[in-house]
Amino acid sequence: MRFSTLDPEALRREVERFDAELPIERAFTPPSSWYVEPAFYALEQRAVLWRSWQPVARAEKLAQPGDYVSGCYAGMPWVVVRGDDGELRGFHNVCAHKGREVVTGSGRVDLAAGREPRLVCGYHAWAYRLDGALASAPQMAGVEAFARETMGLSPLAVEQWGHWVFVNGDAGAAPLSRTLAPLDGALEAGGWRELTFVQRVEYEVASNWKVIADNYLDGGYHVPHMHPTLAAQIDMKSYRTELFEHYSVQTSSPRSADARGPLDYDPEARIGGGAIYAWIYPTLMLNRYGPCLDSNHLVPLGPHRCKVIYEFYFAETEGEQARRFIEQSIAQAEITQREDIEICESVQIGLGSPAYDRGRYAPRVEQGEHHFHQLLARAYAAELGVTLCSASR
Repeated sequence: MRFSTLDPEALRREVERFDAELPIERAFTPPSSWYVEPAFYALEQRAVLWRSWQPVARAEKLAQPGDYVSGCYAGMPWVVVRGDDGELRGFHNVCAHKGREVVTGSGRVDLAAGREPRLVCGYHAWAYRLDGALASAPQMAGVEAFARETMGLSPLAVEQWGHWVFVNGDAGAAPLSRTLAPLDGALEAGGWRELTFVQRVEYEVASNWKVIADNYLDGGYHVPHMHPTLAAQIDMKSYRTELFEHYSVQTSSPRSADARGPLDYDPEARIGGGAIYAWIYPTLMLNRYGPCLDSNHLVPLGPHRCKVIYEFYFAETEGEQARRFIEQSIAQAEITQREDIEICESVQIGLGSPAYDRGRYAPRVEQGEHHFHQLLARAYAAELGVTLCSASR
């Protein structure tokens, strides 16, 4: 079914066409409208992206009192600041006067003795204390019914987990650390917090962000066909997917050295005892193996474009041997990412075809993808007031 635009009733129907209660063996994938229609992007901004935990900065960027980092995620401007009391706080980065971003980029607020630390809007110099309260509003004398206490910055939920600081547009969201406690334990067994940040790389991809998530969550289905160098490192027969409430984990053992195919190095040197591929709803992926961690964060830019932010962390960063290993690992990640970009951009083209509506799942491998779609459907339905029924369509 093809649409140029979706009115509210058509949007509801398209949400209802995915039955989140069907077992994977009977389920159809979501209709292509979920991936190509602007109405769905607007819906998921409200229902998914603005109401979920998003990593916005490495924790080291907010280590000292007065440090702040700002940005915009899926149309939601944000700022996080470390207060002069040492507390992290997050806010919608929107001045109450005319809507300008209060600050841009990152920096450190002046904490000189005798001066109240403030975030100052560059438009008309409205100033906000580091707890978000409005401190001053120049030239506003004489305005009637000016309730200063209601003119502060709107709060965001903020939390540090692992290497990052996260924000959530739902100020009352359940703590991230509680949700991810089992995953944290699995990662901490390998000492992931002690790894050192080395490099950040960004890719812009001509596909919907969910196409990239689907590709990541297909249980390794595409790896033997599209990633020969990755397939040479991991034992696909050992590949497993485990589902949790708001995340999933894919694991694989390393491939033996005598079966490494096109590689010129022992795969166990990079994969170690095995690979952990953790997906955290809706947009964060953590690839943990051997002495390495790669993080992939999806930043939606619209229904047909997104950005992927890669960060690389390593156990050893000093010495020639460590530098060679880092170069090899990042080069391998670059190969895999370029292959995935080719896949996802081609899928996005196909999703726009009048010949495609929806597909089926491979039940033995695509459990993570099905789980993702169930979470999306429930979030969409809650936002629209739709009751998802258990009936094949």
